[in-house]
Amino acid sequence: MPKKPNPVIQKAKEEGYNNGFKKGFELGQENACLVLAAKFGGLEKVPGIGPKLLEKVVNHFGSEYFEVIENEKP
Repeated sequence: MPKKPNPVIQKAKEEGYNNGFKKGFELGQENACLVLAAKFGGLEKVPGIGPKLLEKVVNHFGSEYFEVIENEKP
């Protein structure tokens, strides 16, 4: 007959897993924003991309991807 898991240990294990998963997810989101911001960093300098198309791109992906570059500039 298998042993019953200790509820205190089980709860601590679940909390640790959930906290780690949450931090990993947040880190992944932040890294994704940085990668996308780096790729679109010079988009306004590309010939044929005007302010209207740039606004569509920003609206499609979300302004949070483009704020990273604005905040990193000295």
